[in-house]
Formats: sequence, C-alpha cells, structure tokens
Amino acid sequence: MEKQALLSLIKHTKQFKLLLVEDDDLMRETTLDFLRSFFDDIIVAVDGDDAWDKFQKSDFDFIITDINLPNMDGLKLISKMREVNEDLPIVILSAHTESKYFIESIRYSVDGYLLKPFDIEHFLYVLSKIVKRTENARQVQEYQNHLKEMVAQKTRELEHRCMHEYYTDLPNAIMLNEDLRTQEYAYMLLLDISNFTAINKEYGKDFASSVIQESSRALRKNLHQNAKLYKTESDRFVILLADAELKDVYSFCEQLVAFFDGHSLEIDECEIKISFNIGVDKVRKDFSQTLINCEYALERSKVLGSRHFEVYHESTEHFKEEREALRWLKITRELILNEEIVPFFQPIANVANGKVEHYEVLARGVYEDKVVSPEWFMSASEKLGLSTVVTRIMLNKAFEIFSKRDETFSINLSTRDILEDYLEPFLEQKIQKYKIDPSRITFEILESITIENNSSKITKKINRLKAAGYKIAVDDFGVQNSNFSRLLEMEFDMIKIDGVFIKDIVKSKKKHDITKAIVNLAKTLHIKTVAEYVENEAIYNMIKECGIDYAQGYYIGKAKAELL
Repeated sequence: MEKQALLSLIKHTKQFKLLLVEDDDLMRETTLDFLRSFFDDIIVAVDGDDAWDKFQKSDFDFIITDINLPNMDGLKLISKMREVNEDLPIVILSAHTESKYFIESIRYSVDGYLLKPFDIEHFLYVLSKIVKRTENARQVQEYQNHLKEMVAQKTRELEHRCMHEYYTDLPNAIMLNEDLRTQEYAYMLLLDISNFTAINKEYGKDFASSVIQESSRALRKNLHQNAKLYKTESDRFVILLADAELKDVYSFCEQLVAFFDGHSLEIDECEIKISFNIGVDKVRKDFSQTLINCEYALERSKVLGSRHFEVYHESTEHFKEEREALRWLKITRELILNEEIVPFFQPIANVANGKVEHYEVLARGVYEDKVVSPEWFMSASEKLGLSTVVTRIMLNKAFEIFSKRDETFSINLSTRDILEDYLEPFLEQKIQKYKIDPSRITFEILESITIENNSSKITKKINRLKAAGYKIAVDDFGVQNSNFSRLLEMEFDMIKIDGVFIKDIVKSKKKHDITKAIVNLAKTLHIKTVAEYVENEAIYNMIKECGIDYAQGYYIGKAKAELL
C-alpha cells in the first residue's frame, strides 16, 4: 500500500474503538504492538466471557477475535454480537484453516478471516474495506441528518429529487415501483445502451453522462401518450406501456430501433450513433418478477447483438435454463453451508496388471436425498466465489478416508485453487495431520488452464506443488489448444487422454492413431497416460495395445460413494 493511502487509512482507524479478543499472552501483546499504529482506543479481552461482558458495557466500532477461546468460543461470541449489531465490523484472527470455520464465518457474515501469523497486506486490504464501509455509513447518516434539517424549507424539492434521476430528471426506480403499484400498465421494456462500457472507456465519464442525457431526450421524442419513460441504474431505461397488446409492443420496439438507426446524437460538437438492446415482459402482480424477466429477455437480446429486442416467454427453453441456473445459485450456497458436498470415488486400473491402484475423487451434492452431479453446482460455486471451499471440503474428506487406505488418489483443481494462496499451507496442515505422503496425491488440472493469460504464475504454483512431492496430471488432454511445450515447462506426471478419442478408438483409425501418437510422445517424456471413458472390454484391449498405462471408465467401475 502506498504511503499516502496508508496515512489516510490510519487517519480513519484512529477514530475507531477496537475490541481485541485474544487469550494467548504473547500473541496478544504482539498483535497489540502492531495494532497501536492504527488504533488509539483499544480494549482487550482475554476470553469469550470477558469479551461479551465488555461488549455489553461499551460501544465498539470494530472487533478482532480469535476462534479458540476459553469459556466461550469465538464463533459463539460472534453469534451473540450479531444478535445485537448485525452490521458491526468483525474480523477473525485464527490459526484454524478447516473449512468448517470458513463456512461458519460466512454464516455470521464476518468481514475478514486472517490466519496467524496474519499477512499484513491482507490485513490492510480487509481494514480498508471496513473503513470504506464505515465511512460510507457515516456519510449516509450525515446526509440523512442534513436532510432532516432542510425538510421544512425544501420539502417539495427533495420529494422530486428522490423520485427522479439526477442527470436526466426522469422518474427513477422508486417512482417506477410506485407507478406499478398505483397504476395499470400492460408491458415493461428494459432498455440498455449497446456497448456503453466502450463509450465510457473511450470518451470518459463526462462524455458518457452526456450520452445518457441526450439518449433520454431522444427517447422522450419517441413516446406516445400511453408510454412513460424512467431512468434506472447506469445506462438503463425503463418504458411502461399502458393499454397495449403484444403486437403494439413489437411495433413500438421496431420504431425505437429504426429511429436510432437513422439518427445520431450530437454531443460536444461530435455526432455519435447509439443503439439499444431491449428486454420485454408483461406487467405481473409481482413487479420484481417482471423486472427479473425483463433482465432475462435483455440478456437474451444481447446474445443476438446490438439493435435487438426480446420478449420473455415462460415456455422458451433458454429462459427455463436461466431460471434454473438462478435456482441453483441458492441451492449451491445451501449445499456448501451445510457441507452436503460429498466425495465419490471412481476407480482407475493399472492396465498392465488390471488392479485398481488409484481413485479419482469427484465432488457430488446431496440435495433432497438425491445425488447431484457437479455440473449443477460447480459453475454456481464459481459465481458465488465459493469454489475453493468445495475443494477444501473434498480435500478434507479425501485425506481422512485415504489415511486408512493404501491406494493413491487424485483431486481436480481449478484456476482459482491454483492462484489463491490458501492451497499450499492447507495441504501442509493436512499432510501433518493425516501422515499421508504427498506422492500419493495427484492434482488434475484442465489443459485449458495451462494456456491462460496468467500461465506463468500458474506454472510457478504447479511446479511448487511438484517440488513438495505432489503429482500433477493434465486432464482432457488433446481437445484444447494443445501446446506440447507446456508438457516440458510444467513437468506433468500424467496425461489423461480425453474421452473424445477413447470412446471411438475401436471404430476410428484416426482417433486410434492420434491416441497412439499422444502415448508415444508421453513415453518419450516419461509421462504416464490415462484413458478416460473406457466403457467396455474392446476399448480396454485397444488402449492396452496402444501402450496406455491406466484405464478409467464404466468398464473399470462407476464413481460411487464407497471405495471398492
């Protein structure tokens, strides 16, 4: 952090009253020495009961607490504090890295989870976020107080401003909701200026604001008496149509598209062409659902390019899929919070002797007593920023199970797993706890990961795992932009040949020859090979003839909750 930014941060934190909860004398004094640079008013508690007693007797702006505390543990303390003040900034400072603590901290909405000894840059990042949030809250409060002082003389002006967008003076989202509640409308149109982000970047915010203003004037010219225009967030407008049928909606949208096709906006003596994407839905009793459906339709129109409009229909397959994806965001959060992500194990056989020597650990969900495939929850976990939590859950359970077994096992890693800094210390902790040699563990990464923009950083991370004794396999090899030099750079231990070649290897000489070429290259580089999708004996015999080392697929065994 730059010096000026750090000084600004300290200026704000000096105003905070901090409660530090730490039972370890040495850690408490060390932490205090550091925190005194940021806080003038620090109250110290040595256990959970002491902290709760002091919390009840005084108002605090910030809490830093350990988890493992005498008398009352940190999570119980946070739970009680949240009942009193759900917005109070709370940071956990702990040596615990198990997923259950991360999940519990998510449940209690803590503002940060720092591992002992904590990383100063991470601490400053967390502290900056808290300061920004606190200052925003204070500014809002100050603004509200200011409004109260001006109510008597500026009531009408404030009422208008609350109901209208600042730059365009159009009715805003609040007025939109009020009009939907009190008046009859047939259809809602959600308009988004195409490529507005590019305009913003190329010409700057001032110019972009002028585009918004001129766009609003142009839209006003195209309204008829049964239409009302609103300005919502960013570059979004809403039009409500009264006494309209679906054919009228189509005509109106076509009119808007044609108008902006034939007209330019004049801004600062420059002429600029703009267009809109439009999402449409009928006005429903649940206004929020109407807006959501318009969002679905708008996104669909963007797929078709600029100047398109789309009307929402429940029966359209695309919209069904979008709604299902949204539903799975909620389900995935529940699966992770409740630790209902479980490992399944698919056996991998040594082709030379036919014995199962290895298992791939695959994530499955358990929802309403049914097993859920990862295709439903993994992409959702990525969107929620919780994919690494899923990996931690899998690692925890795999280490525990294979600590009692002799086989080796593999687990898939995502780009996020590799790039985030949690993985190596987390693995070291598990190795120490379960006494498993790292050479028994293979991490599988998709071939596409090896050719991403930050591939140099990925290479360093992977090679560090290799240096620690873990094995690395490249998954789905052969179907992406295969770069054979990456095999040398990353020093893979294993290649998993994609099933697109293996499934048809008996029938397709071309796929047989490609597979054979991959195997020959791998042998030259002393890399083991695995064939995926080995579904029957004929495929098994063919891959054996090709010289493949290991086989995985239904012929060997399906993925199951129990090991063979």
